[in-house]
Amino acid sequence: MAMTADLVDTFEQMDTMFSRLLSRMDQEFPAGIPQVYGYRIIFNDSGTLDRMAELPATIPCTIREPVTEVHQIGDETRVITELPGATDDMIRLGLKRGILIIEAGDADHLYHTTAYIPQVDMDSMQRSFKNGVLEVTFRNLPDTSNLIEHH
Repeated sequence: MAMTADLVDTFEQMDTMFSRLLSRMDQEFPAGIPQVYGYRIIFNDSGTLDRMAELPATIPCTIREPVTEVHQIGDETRVITELPGATDDMIRLGLKRGILIIEAGDADHLYHTTAYIPQVDMDSMQRSFKNGVLEVTFRNLPDTSNLIEHH
């Protein structure tokens, strides 16, 4: 029963977010403000909602923010995103405070997206780009948040 209540609560939160989104669009669209709106919804390994965040409406409409998937499988983290029309040499990756930043583009295709990732070994990063799909894989670092220091 608790899982059903959690799902209902999750959908109610999403409905509230979408209502705010539509309200903002109604207010700003007639003013001619070109913006992109969205939400980042992250589920944890058990399939329950981890966090939901409204994205700021500061990205110009000419830049697309593709959806990213983050999978933790064993001791690896894999980030997958679609970048249709991009080429491998257009892709730029960065990591800042646990956020993988993915940018790609030329005059016809501009992409910017981010993905929250756990602590990973940056030197282990491997990437592949095939048929418009980017996969970035890292080896996870051991989780030390549960360790108690003994003296």
